Amino acid sequence: MSETEPGRLYGLRWRLRAMRRLWSRGVGPQMPFLEGIRPEDEGRGVLDEPKAGGPIGDKALWVRGWAAFKSGPTAKVEVWLGERSLGRARLGYPREDMVGLVDLPQVGVCGFELFADVGGPPGAEQEVRVVATGPHGETLELGPVTVVPAEREPDAGGPPPEPVRPPAGAKKAPRTMVVTHQLTLGGAQLYLMDLLKGLLECEAIEPVVVSSMDGPLRVELEALGIPVHLTDLTPADGLAGHLGRVEELVAWAGTQQFDLALINTATSVVVPAAEAASRLGVPAVWAIHESFAPQILWADLGPEIRERAAATLSEAAAAVFEAEATRQIFAPIIDGGRSQVIPYGLDLEPIDRARAGFDRTAARHAAGIPESAHLMVCVGTVEPRKAQVPLAQAFESVAARRPEAQLAFVGGRKEDHHSLALEKCIEESPHGEQMHLIPVTPEVEQWYGMADLLVCASDVESLPRTVLEAMAWETPVLATSVFGLPDLIEDGVTGWLCEAGDVRRLVEAMDRALAVPAQDRDQVAARARELVAERHSLPRYAERISQLLREAVS
Repeated sequence: MSETEPGRLYGLRWRLRAMRRLWSRGVGPQMPFLEGIRPEDEGRGVLDEPKAGGPIGDKALWVRGWAAFKSGPTAKVEVWLGERSLGRARLGYPREDMVGLVDLPQVGVCGFELFADVGGPPGAEQEVRVVATGPHGETLELGPVTVVPAEREPDAGGPPPEPVRPPAGAKKAPRTMVVTHQLTLGGAQLYLMDLLKGLLECEAIEPVVVSSMDGPLRVELEALGIPVHLTDLTPADGLAGHLGRVEELVAWAGTQQFDLALINTATSVVVPAAEAASRLGVPAVWAIHESFAPQILWADLGPEIRERAAATLSEAAAAVFEAEATRQIFAPIIDGGRSQVIPYGLDLEPIDRARAGFDRTAARHAAGIPESAHLMVCVGTVEPRKAQVPLAQAFESVAARRPEAQLAFVGGRKEDHHSLALEKCIEESPHGEQMHLIPVTPEVEQWYGMADLLVCASDVESLPRTVLEAMAWETPVLATSVFGLPDLIEDGVTGWLCEAGDVRRLVEAMDRALAVPAQDRDQVAARARELVAERHSLPRYAERISQLLREAVS
């Protein structure tokens, strides 16, 4: 996962590179979207998508634009379709095209975006409007824009072919095709590593991992004796390409005599392999981590392929979810009798070994963090749904009153425009010296040990591994109240919760958590550790999944 040499993992700040031109679609050299905007306005912005008279997509609507205020960064953006609220848009998207054209604070990250499930085929014409709120409660309305129903594309797929059933041989454990999207370091991938270790320990499966993207986890898998098959699972442009990819996988998998398929994630990348398992008549168990409606999760697939994906999932032997709120999203596709919520397990032994030998003072010294600092840490690959830019903007208010406060973002990537935008946001901040952008690292546990508070500001998280790991380290956690997080955290008891998508509420929550006396924070952290040890034991989780797999095979 690390993209730097081991000796340079800590305390690094990347120099800002030349920002590539972003959001170029629909932006011409004359900048027509600035017409009608007056310099004296308190708030300024434009709704770029949807266009007036544009169609609503197949059950989903894409809304994007930018909004900025003289008083500071936008606090929240709410989107409406007619009288129905579609929720809050994500903030902090890079808008380098606005720099030099709009003289407002942090305009380079003033973009917003929402990809919303509209709940079914669109009906009559409706209006989309956006209400942006500034840091002091001032509002700016963008739109309304009239959208029209989209014409449905014909389904040219035809009925799926009959399953190909290879002869099954007697084996010690079910030979299992384990399908995942990538082998880089991320929550779903590390979840799979822990699960496979647990399943091997109880001799539940004989796994072969199929992945679309290589990464450092391949070495660990092969060290465990697990074969890895790398193949292109990138979503095809059309139905013909998709069917060709499925046939290629059927041809390969048909020689392997698989008894079972374990599908890790429900992203579009795993769809061809899941359909190949169905063609082979191999029962499949899906481990679904994503709290997105299928229409959004599979938005990069054509309508016919989306229908095939839904049909494949509907035929699965079972689906496992991390949170009930996530399970409910997929309830229209797979019935409740074959879906269950099993909060995933965490291997506590390596965490406890790392804690036993951890020197907090030495680690902070190596990272350039003063021992007296109140260090907040946000762990996760920099991307809009994790809200690192809004967190940096919220931290400015905290840092202005608390000079001892520092914030480290662990998860930056080279040449990534979201990471570059966050870097620029930090550099332009008057409190930038109190913030640090750290590259993605496999040794993230050092940051749990150094931190006084882990902050998870995401707008979508089913049950983030980083939160569980921090709780296991007895590091207090502040998280947004989305999907499985309220099931894990009781506000003020095992951590703190706040609303997602609202910068002002995030500021209040950080102030609230930092105001708690150190002794009380330690008690919150101790209760959180007890909860993780009791509720998220890896051996118990592996045994429950093992039982589910046995039932699927039988």
